[in-house]
Amino acid sequence: MKVTGKSGKKYETLEAAITGPELSKDFVPIADEEVTKEEQKESFLKVTDKSFERFCRPYYTAGFNAYELVEAAMVSRRAETVGDRSGAQIVDDTLRSAAARGINTVRMWAHTTTALYPFQVAPGKYDERGLKSLDFVLETARKYGLQVILSFIDNWKYYNGVDQYVDWSSTAPNRTLASPFKDLVGDPTAAIYGTGPAGEELKRYETERHALFFSDPDAKKFYKNHVAFLVNRNNSINGRVYRDDPTIIAWNLINEPRCESWLASNKDCNKRFQNWLAEMSTHVRSLDPNHLITIGSEGFYGDSTPQLMQYNPQAWARELGQDFVMNTNLPNIDFATVHAWPDNWMLPQDKIPAFLDKWVQSHMTVGANLSSGSKPIMFEEFGKKLNADQQTEWMIQQLRDPIYQSTYASVEKAIDGKQPIAGSLFWKLAIPVFDGQDARGPYGVDDSDSTMAVIQDHSEFMKRKMNSVPPRPECNLGAWFGTLDQASGERNCANVPAAATAYFAKAPAKADDIGSKLADDLKAGKALVFPTKAACCKPGTGAFPDGCTTPSAKKLRRSA
Repeated sequence: MKVTGKSGKKYETLEAAITGPELSKDFVPIADEEVTKEEQKESFLKVTDKSFERFCRPYYTAGFNAYELVEAAMVSRRAETVGDRSGAQIVDDTLRSAAARGINTVRMWAHTTTALYPFQVAPGKYDERGLKSLDFVLETARKYGLQVILSFIDNWKYYNGVDQYVDWSSTAPNRTLASPFKDLVGDPTAAIYGTGPAGEELKRYETERHALFFSDPDAKKFYKNHVAFLVNRNNSINGRVYRDDPTIIAWNLINEPRCESWLASNKDCNKRFQNWLAEMSTHVRSLDPNHLITIGSEGFYGDSTPQLMQYNPQAWARELGQDFVMNTNLPNIDFATVHAWPDNWMLPQDKIPAFLDKWVQSHMTVGANLSSGSKPIMFEEFGKKLNADQQTEWMIQQLRDPIYQSTYASVEKAIDGKQPIAGSLFWKLAIPVFDGQDARGPYGVDDSDSTMAVIQDHSEFMKRKMNSVPPRPECNLGAWFGTLDQASGERNCANVPAAATAYFAKAPAKADDIGSKLADDLKAGKALVFPTKAACCKPGTGAFPDGCTTPSAKKLRRSA
């Protein structure tokens, strides 16, 4: 195909238009933010008392999944893109819009999923276009005050995924059957194996081969090398080493792992996967002491807790290698992840609301009572599947919006009840890159969908919940409030440390003290407070939709 952009430059193929971000044209940098030692120390996410904490106060995730952000950033402005923008400009617009809605977290892959967008092209060999695109996404997220969860590898897609690592291995058996996944567009389904004896043979062969990833020496070596390469990468845009970048809040070891024990040759899958988790989480921790580590699994209960299997979606869930309690109890797993796909799990539509409620509640109860200590639960993936003929305004309102509303209501109720919930991330944000592209797919939420209003309402709830608590005074951070000069319209932020002192004081302070008044407003939900000036001035996620306008403030306004 020929690809012609607004510039008139033609490419014979789409592959030729994958250039990576052109920083001189695509990126508008922000000035280096002054950061104190205390701010740097407290800028990394921590787990404290069964919840997330950042900047010495609670942190809740309100965000989305968009695994293809790196791929989008690689597309040249000379391709036939939406609005004749480069892919990097589309990523910038997408993250800016998300922040404006109060969204604070994005989960994505630290790799690409198709050879069209090259990333790791062979074990330990990387394409610079892919790496610079990942750099770009991380720096753009920082620019807009978004935090990022990165997954090292994906279970489903072949390219840079589990099956390719096994095929790269010289210690795994050579392939005797052609992979049905290699050139697959979309996620694999049972139909990919075919029917009859040949289909059953292929299914068994691929299931056994897939499980080798968790024990094969070369596959494990390639994974460890990939981890080491990423955590030690120096961002080409901002100069930060990934392990030292607080924009990243956590690493997923693997997205939705599978080691299927229904096959006789895989009977040791639960043990095999547990050993892999222990080894790899320890490996990541040895390289990166700053970031949290989690699995990235759905949270299926296994044989270690037979009494909890009643909460699994179906009986097959115990045969996938996961064992939620045993896996999460590992010392270097900092928090647990839960995914919910009742449509994919073939649950009757009238049973879905009750299932989702029990699914989330059971994991929170378990998370609060782990033998290794209480760990928060992140509802890391949820969504509602709609077929192409259901992608209408009315059907979205009737079918998808209620699922989002009930899910968010459960999360908000858990937060109000001080249960060990870390927040949620919906699957997924639709990001149209090319003209005529169906970016929604069965689960994507477009910016124009009514679901986006539901998402924004929840994001605003989470923003207010998080920003109603100042940093603890002993952390020496501050308490920053939005300020507005009524005459000039200049927006800035002012530090009122006395508000934090008054907020946590055991005895009430003077009634006419500005710190006490602001503390009372925070407790009443009438003000927002931020831990640093940079956080306060971020557009959307800070005190003002458009951020600060000037370094000098004149009149304090209570930011409600």
